[in-house]
Amino acid sequence: MKLARFSAILEAYGAAPERWPKAERAAALALTRSSLVAARALAQARLLDNALEASSLQDTDADKSRLTYLHARIVAATNKVSPSFLRRWLGFDLAPSQLWPSVAGLALATVLGFAVGISGLMQADTNRDADDSIVLPSIDSPASRT
Repeated sequence: MKLARFSAILEAYGAAPERWPKAERAAALALTRSSLVAARALAQARLLDNALEASSLQDTDADKSRLTYLHARIVAATNKVSPSFLRRWLGFDLAPSQLWPSVAGLALATVLGFAVGISGLMQADTNRDADDSIVLPSIDSPASRT
């Protein structure tokens, strides 16, 4: 057995050999006898198991009611996260946290449109003299046929 597999067994099943998989138990115990690193890993796993057992709570009715309340709150919060009908239909949610970027972009485009309109940047000069313009004869005029 390799040390990586032994570490995986310790993490999954703890330090008690009776909880380890039967097919790998003998090889794992042999590794702890032959490898100092494996023996240290087993000792650390035993310390962790002892600490967890010492700090475990006894099942009481008060603990069960708190866990039931906690479970109910988690389920209620999960139900709030589900997408609304408008989100599925429109493709976005109308919640303020989801809607403000679109509203801000629309407001910016509106302000820029008004600024361009007021400043006259896009307007053409229509106050030209008649001498500045060239009048071309039409194609069907008799002067163009000769």
